[in-house]
Amino acid sequence: MKRLLFIILFFTFLNSQNIQKAFLVAIYDKNRVENVQHKIKTDFEYKGEIFFIVAIIGSYNKNTNIVTKINGSKGKLIDTKALYNNITKKIYGYELTFKHLDVRKGYFEIFIDDKLYDTKVFVK
Repeated sequence: MKRLLFIILFFTFLNSQNIQKAFLVAIYDKNRVENVQHKIKTDFEYKGEIFFIVAIIGSYNKNTNIVTKINGSKGKLIDTKALYNNITKKIYGYELTFKHLDVRKGYFEIFIDDKLYDTKVFVK
């Protein structure tokens, strides 16, 4: 019985996610790129088709439900890149690129498994 309990707990912790942070890094469209890591408001106005780069610090798997929203527009994941330490070559996070088609001004929101992680950047 103890062995069965140990095996169940082992696989539960093995599949659990350990995400410390998720935040918006950059916004770009066909005309410009803007780094918004330490901003609360964008410098430029964005409308229409926009791409958002989100950084996730920690580990997650492909089954994680990541949703990005701005007003009524939900993002579609188009690219994923691993972030790793150059010295140890250990992966510490991921950079995800989302495409939004109908962007209007509002706060950018990141939800991971229905938990809100970031909503500080206001997109004009």
